[in-house]
Amino acid sequence: MGRKIEIKKIEETTKRQVTFSKRRSSLLKKAEEIAICCDVDMLFVAFSPSGRLNKFCSQQRVEDMLQRYLNLPVERRLTYMNIS
Repeated sequence: MGRKIEIKKIEETTKRQVTFSKRRSSLLKKAEEIAICCDVDMLFVAFSPSGRLNKFCSQQRVEDMLQRYLNLPVERRLTYMNIS
């Protein structure tokens, strides 16, 4: 079993950037695994603390996935955001 860490913002800029860099590849790999194993369309977008874009899209075009999301009724879009 892994160790428990408190989830909170890392205040020190350098530590925050290093942590993001280390976790970014794991997040992108996990997004790809979920898309393949579960046969789902997946879009993951994150901006690093320095503003650099990181993304994974299981479809050919990110724009197509974003358009699918934007075409959902607003009520459905907002319910997807409530992840606990």
